[in-house]
Amino acid sequence: MRHRALLLPFALLAAAASTQADDPKPAASKVKPKPADGDAPLAEGFPNSTEPGKIEVKKYPAYRSAITKAKKATVSSGDLMFFALFNHIQSNKVEMTAPVISTFKTPRMIETPGAQGEVDMEFVYRSPKQGKSGPDGSSVEVVDHSAQSFVCLGFQGGNLSANQMREAVATLRKWLDAHKGEWVEDGPPRRLGYHGPMTPAAQRLWEVQIPVKKAR
Repeated sequence: MRHRALLLPFALLAAAASTQADDPKPAASKVKPKPADGDAPLAEGFPNSTEPGKIEVKKYPAYRSAITKAKKATVSSGDLMFFALFNHIQSNKVEMTAPVISTFKTPRMIETPGAQGEVDMEFVYRSPKQGKSGPDGSSVEVVDHSAQSFVCLGFQGGNLSANQMREAVATLRKWLDAHKGEWVEDGPPRRLGYHGPMTPAAQRLWEVQIPVKKAR
C-alpha cells in the first residue's frame, strides 16, 4: 500500500504537467465525472471542484504547499517541475492530495501563444500543520499561504490546451468586468488538476481560477 501511495503522487503530478499546446477543445461531456477526491483526498478545508462550465467564487482556507518554479516555461510546460515535487514528497513521506496547482505568474504567458514566463507548480499538504515551511534543497520550498477567494471556471475532459487556458482566463475576466462592483482581480491565474492518468480522460476535472478580492 505504501508503494501505491508513492506512485499516486507521481501519476497526479504527471497529469498536471502534461497539458498540450495543440489539444483540441473537448466537446461537452455526457460522461459523469469522477469525484474531485476520487484519486486523492482534497486538502483540509478545500472546497469541492467547480461544476464543469460553471463560474463561481470560492474561498480557500490558509494552506501549506510544496512549490517548485520554472523561470522560462510555457503554459504547456511542467514535465521538468513535477520530478522535483515528487522527490520532495517521496523523501519526506508526504502523501498526495488533490488538486495539483499551477500558477502562471507572467501575464503574457496567457495572452501570447508560445510566450515564456514564470510558472509555479505546487502540491498542497493535507493540513497547514503538517511538516514545516522553508526550503528543501535548491528547487523546492514549502510555503504557507493566506486564505484567498478565487473566481473559478470548471472543466471536464482531457488535458487543457494553451488555447483553452487563454479562453478561460478571458471568460473569467469578462465575468469580473460584469461584476466589478463586487469583485476585482487580485493576482495571476492558475490551473487546478484533480485527476491522474489512471482516470479516463472524459472523467477528469479541471479548473481555471483568478484570485479576487472584494471591490471597494
